[in-house]
Amino acid sequence: MVASIKIPIPRLPNLSPKIPKQVGKFFGDRASDLPNFVPSGGSSPPSNGEPSDGGGRSQAAATNASSYYSFNFTVGDSDNPQLFSGMIDINSDLVWMQCNWGTIFYPSQSPTIVPNSCMDSTCQSFVKQRCSTDANDDTRCYYTYMYNGGLANTTGYLVTDTAFTFSTDPVPLVVGCGFYNVGDFGGAAGVIGLGRGPLSLVSQLPAGRFSYYFAPDNDDGDSSTAVESFIHFGDDATPMTSRATSTPLLASIKDGYASSYYVGLTGIQVDGEDIPIPTGTFDLDQTDGSGGVILSITVPVTFLHEGAYYQLKNALSSKIGLTPIDGSALGLDLCYSSRFLTMTNIPAMALVFDGGNNNNVVMELQTRNYFYMDSDTGLECLTILPSPSKASLLGSLIQTGTHMIYDVRGNKLQFESLSQASPTRSDSSNNRSPPLFLSSLLVVVSMLYWIVAA
Repeated sequence: MVASIKIPIPRLPNLSPKIPKQVGKFFGDRASDLPNFVPSGGSSPPSNGEPSDGGGRSQAAATNASSYYSFNFTVGDSDNPQLFSGMIDINSDLVWMQCNWGTIFYPSQSPTIVPNSCMDSTCQSFVKQRCSTDANDDTRCYYTYMYNGGLANTTGYLVTDTAFTFSTDPVPLVVGCGFYNVGDFGGAAGVIGLGRGPLSLVSQLPAGRFSYYFAPDNDDGDSSTAVESFIHFGDDATPMTSRATSTPLLASIKDGYASSYYVGLTGIQVDGEDIPIPTGTFDLDQTDGSGGVILSITVPVTFLHEGAYYQLKNALSSKIGLTPIDGSALGLDLCYSSRFLTMTNIPAMALVFDGGNNNNVVMELQTRNYFYMDSDTGLECLTILPSPSKASLLGSLIQTGTHMIYDVRGNKLQFESLSQASPTRSDSSNNRSPPLFLSSLLVVVSMLYWIVAA
C-alpha cells in the first residue's frame, strides 16, 4: 500500500505521438459508428477462461480506450530499470502495463516489486472481491478493467513497485500488471490513467496537478516557433502565459463516472454573438448525475446536446451561406465543398464557461478546432456532432493548441492558448495537412453511451 509521498514532481518529457494517422482516415473508417460515439461503461467483462484464484476475477468499469499520446517512465530496481511507455487517458484511473510474454515489463526481473494482497485496503477500495483464506491459494489482487464497454480490457493483478520519472528519486507506485489484454491501446504497452480515482497517476503523486498541450499543425511551416506537445505534473503544471483563465472542475455523482472531469459550459459564440441555447442545456444534474459536459482526450470529435448543436449548426450555416453537401462518407453532419468554402470565411467560434463569482470566461477557437478539410473527398466539415444523450463531450480536436491545466485537488481547470492564430483561409485551406491522430481501437460503437441520460 502506498503511503504519502513527499517529493517534488518533475516535468516529464514531451509527449510522443504513436502511429500517426490522418483525421480523414479516422472519420472514413468510423463513419457508421460516429452517431453512437459516446463513452459506455458498466458492462460485464468477457470471459477469459482464467481460474478463479481466490474468489474470482473482479471488475472495475472504465470509460474509453484509445489514445493519441504516450509518455515514458521507468519501473523497477535502479540498477536494472525497465522502460514503460503508456498512453494517457484522463477518463480512467488505472496505471497498468503489459506483463505477459513478449511485452515490455517482466515482474521476475524487478527485485522491488511487491504484489498487493487481495485483503489489503488498496485492493478492496479499487474493486471489492472475495479473498481466499487458504495459505496455499493465490492471494494476489486480481482485476479486470474494461474499456469500451468491455470490448477492450485488461486482466491482471495489482503490484507496488518503484517508479522513476527520470530526474527524481524513486517513488512507490501501485500499478496493474496486465497478463491478458484485449485491444491495441494505440500501440502502447499500457495505459496511464489520469482520472480522479485513487489509483490514477495524478492521485498517487502528491501535487495533484497535471497539464497537457496538443500542438496543432504548424501552418506557416516555421517549426522554430512551434510549441511541441507535452504533459507536465506537479509544480510544472502551471500557466505559461498571462492569458490563462479558469473554470471550476465539476464531478458527477453517477455511479462509475465520478472519476471523469466535467466543466460548466454556459454558452457558445459565433462571430462574437451568443447563440440562443435553452437555459440548462449543459447542466450536470446533481440528483442523478446525468447530462453535463465532459472533457476527453481520446475522442477527437466534440458532441453537443441536441438543444445546442442544432442552434450552432444553424448559426454557422447561415453565416457561411453555401449549400451543404452530404458528409456521411466521413460520418459528419455539416459539410461543404472545400473548393467553394475557400471563397468565404468560416465564422469565428468560442466556448463560454462559468468563471465563478457570476462571471464567464471565453475559450477562443481557431478554425482548425472545429472544421476539417478532407483531401480525399474534397469536403470541409464541422467536427461537432449532436450527442445521443443529455451529456456533451469536448473532444481533443477542440482542445488542440490550448494548454489545459488540471488542479485536481483544487477542482479548477485553467486554460490558455499557446499557438498562433491560423493563417487566412486563402493561404491555408487547400494546402494544410490534417492533424495527426493515433490509431484508435478497432471498435468504437459504444464509446459515447457511457454517459446515458437518466
